[in-house]
Amino acid sequence: MTIFLVVLAPLIALFVWAILFDLKRRRRRAVLTSHDIGSASRRAQANADARSAGWIDSGGGGSY
Repeated sequence: MTIFLVVLAPLIALFVWAILFDLKRRRRRAVLTSHDIGSASRRAQANADARSAGWIDSGGGGSY
């Protein structure tokens, strides 16, 4: 009886919590992490700007 209270009861509770958490997440249709697309697009734009900053325009003359 002691083994049930110490080991099995917490394992069963954790299993039930995981099932409820998964059902709740699926119902909201949310991603598991809270990363939004805006921060990813800003990071991608910053990376693209950093890469293109070192390029030299060799297209024949500048516009004055």
